Amino acid sequence: MDLKDLTPTSDVVVVNLTHPADGSILYDNSKKPMTITMYAPHSKEYKKVLYEQTNKRLKQAQSKKKTEFTAEEIEEIGIELLAKTTKEWHLLYNGENPKLSVSKAKDTYTEVFWIRNQIEEQVADYLSFMKA
Repeated sequence: MDLKDLTPTSDVVVVNLTHPADGSILYDNSKKPMTITMYAPHSKEYKKVLYEQTNKRLKQAQSKKKTEFTAEEIEEIGIELLAKTTKEWHLLYNGENPKLSVSKAKDTYTEVFWIRNQIEEQVADYLSFMKA
């Protein structure tokens, strides 16, 4: 077995959005599936964001001697990580196809909270590729 065969072949994960109640694929008005493309955790883009967040927290802890975080701060950190590691998306939201930005992604992932679970689950499924 060559170890190279056990490495990911892509730095992105395409998340197909599904209805949170029945699991059916969600489509926009032109019948195109709604998708969110995320950078995978092993990618340099994802690691850059993760290191940025970690360094920020370490610096904060060292300068203020604050090592405790609230549940709200942890949730905010998670949403920020998802927003900054979103490469692209195709969504129908409030009657339009919104342009991707970190701010819009944060708002969307906060308001349409169930999307976060779908992203996390499909990224986890991608990472379990070695089990197949």
